[in-house]
Amino acid sequence: MKSCFFLATDAGYFPYACLTARRILDVSTPIDGFLLYTGASQADLEVARHLLEGKVELVDVADFMTNFGFRFGTYSIAAYTRLFADRLPVFEPYDRIAYTDCDVLFNRDINDLARQRLRAPLLAAHDDYMYFRPSYRQKLKLAPGAPYFNSGVVVFDMNAVRENALLERTRKTAIDGSMNDQNALNVAFEGKWQTMHPNWNLQSLGELRFSQAWARHFAGGKPWGNQVGVELEALRIWRDLARDTPWGRPFEQRIPFERGVVKRFLRRFDAVAGLFGKDVQRRRAKYDGSRMHAIYARQADEGAMAVQFPEVLGGFA
Repeated sequence: MKSCFFLATDAGYFPYACLTARRILDVSTPIDGFLLYTGASQADLEVARHLLEGKVELVDVADFMTNFGFRFGTYSIAAYTRLFADRLPVFEPYDRIAYTDCDVLFNRDINDLARQRLRAPLLAAHDDYMYFRPSYRQKLKLAPGAPYFNSGVVVFDMNAVRENALLERTRKTAIDGSMNDQNALNVAFEGKWQTMHPNWNLQSLGELRFSQAWARHFAGGKPWGNQVGVELEALRIWRDLARDTPWGRPFEQRIPFERGVVKRFLRRFDAVAGLFGKDVQRRRAKYDGSRMHAIYARQADEGAMAVQFPEVLGGFA
């Protein structure tokens, strides 16, 4: 089984994608890696070549995406690049492809993610944020109780994906429904994804922290942005990664303590807000992050397909 990993980015996020890739190299045994980009400057490309030491192939996909004629609407072209993994020549030799967003910091060998046993075309992590707002099922025309995955870290079984034309269907869904890439993936892969261990896509929800993550996804506050919810240990690693590059300034620590402490404190009052008819807070107040983590971890260890009505299983419906 031949596997690889890749990231996709536009010029604005190119530095962060390079740092994410560098971190993967630092914590992983050898594996083929690709960084697909559009619009990166020559100066940034030179920095990237030095940083990545030729161990991650830089692939300019601007002409490919333009010639394909895909209509992107208001969304970034880079967000849709992964939907073409079945058509991009660089991926033809691979049976497994692990994709990661550029706001993910790996602590564990990505080979352990890419090479695990799959029973479905896609391996992905549940997105519990969506279960606080279950109306997504009607909006996306999914089955009652259909689970929803976060596509920030996923693994494609490319043989199954190619055989069933699933990415082709995803592209068509994105065009016909004017959808973003994650929604389109959830529609096309409905009933065809396996639960990923939550440690591979650990987000800033609940009490689990950076040190417990195999891959920490900063889906909320960004290390280069407002830094809300970004653990100081993780911020230090980002700074170290950027140290010998011109990209370090966004990772400077803004205040002498972790931002987001007040926000986490206010979450304790979700139950009160729920009494006044705010369903999101009501569900969130009943949500037990540690319990859901254990449920998803068990499902992942069993190689289970994503279950229906996960919020009912977790008791926060």
